[in-house]
Amino acid sequence: MKKWNYMAAAIILLTAVFCLSGCGDKDKRGLDAKSPTVITVWHAYNAVAKAQFDELVMEFNETVGMEQGIIVDAVGYGSSEELEDVLYASANHVIGSEPLPDIFASYPDNAYRLDKIAPLVNMDDYFTEDELKEYRPEFLEEGIWDDASCKMIPVSKSTELLYLNKTDWDKFSRETGASDEMLYTWEGLIEAAGMYYEWSGGSPFLGMNSYNDYAVLTAAQMGTQVYRETDGKAGFFYPEETARKAWDAYYVPHIRGWFESRVYNQDGIKSGRLMAYIGSSAGAGFFPREVIEDEDNSYPIECASLPYPTFRGKTPYMTQRGANMAVFESDHVHEYASAQFLKWFTQPGQNIRFAVSTGYLPVKTAALESVDTLLKEMGEAENAEMVEHSIETELEAMREREFYIRKPFEGSYDMNQIFTSSLEHKTALDLHELNRLAEDGGSREKAEAGLLGEENFKEWYESLMREMAGRTDG
Repeated sequence: MKKWNYMAAAIILLTAVFCLSGCGDKDKRGLDAKSPTVITVWHAYNAVAKAQFDELVMEFNETVGMEQGIIVDAVGYGSSEELEDVLYASANHVIGSEPLPDIFASYPDNAYRLDKIAPLVNMDDYFTEDELKEYRPEFLEEGIWDDASCKMIPVSKSTELLYLNKTDWDKFSRETGASDEMLYTWEGLIEAAGMYYEWSGGSPFLGMNSYNDYAVLTAAQMGTQVYRETDGKAGFFYPEETARKAWDAYYVPHIRGWFESRVYNQDGIKSGRLMAYIGSSAGAGFFPREVIEDEDNSYPIECASLPYPTFRGKTPYMTQRGANMAVFESDHVHEYASAQFLKWFTQPGQNIRFAVSTGYLPVKTAALESVDTLLKEMGEAENAEMVEHSIETELEAMREREFYIRKPFEGSYDMNQIFTSSLEHKTALDLHELNRLAEDGGSREKAEAGLLGEENFKEWYESLMREMAGRTDG
């Protein structure tokens, strides 16, 4: 756990100011500037996003927080998965776990399951109807569930984009006839990847930083709603035809060596091994500025970003990523103070500054419409060009496409853990076996042909359906 704690410095500063000013009348909501209320925030921001978040927390503590008697103590975790684990342990009072924070960042599925153990604050109690209407509707919608109460406030949003080494793509395109239109569809990407594999002498074309929403989103693109409620109970619906399309666009090119996915596919771009990867817009600043062939040879590259691929003729949904924030029930003072911080952080001024430094999108409609402001804020930061590309692509896609909204429900966290990782795990296991056979002197071509056969697909599909049935029939 990485903890960045500004509490001590803020308390000293507040004490000095109050001693000099003599201020400190008690707020009508229970806040007291002479005795500040400390609220804790757990998040999973990293690198640039973490630094910017910490800077804004300090700014709040020194301005609005000081005036109102609120100190925000921000605690950063290494990843969303780690944060989910510690939150779940704390909510269940596991021995050795930390007390629950006041505010926490989370995806809706995790927040929903936590709400059943440690109730979340209904944000309608602290945000007026007009205040909630300021947020982009689909960003807010995923945090509204069950009794139609708002349980989460969006603070920053991202989406999955296709990042491309445009410099080498242009060369490849000229020599092979590959067109830019190929980059917008799964079918086109697979065709381009096969061409690149031959042209490069066996290098993969595309990587995916993580499987993320691929399974649910590709199903939605094909018109399939995988979770359907019947008699108040969620059912799993994944037709074989839909599953086969997802298999052909992910499993098959990975087995053939046309796609190669790792944790950090940016490294593949940097080495020149990959031409493109699909990753979060919030990671735009990590796109390499050059290809390093070896110790003595390197060359600069230009980055291009494109919307998330769609199957030809299908609905061009885009992913909605980025954690929202929720507040655990405690007492009125801490709940009110938490709401005040969230209101401040999501004001366009603060939210735009956070967004443009990271590749996230601001969450209020007014801020999203301020395109010129967004881009002017970029300045001369080291990652400015890549982040600017990302923001422009996101905003353009939002004008032409819809975000796919995944609504949480009872058991959705566990069900999604299985469904959204099933094909990724299958691919990883079969690639490991394929490489082992090749290392032992076996025929890779023969083994590959077996894996790409109908029987292997059927085995995976039927196994997934049995496992999901066990989650929905109980």
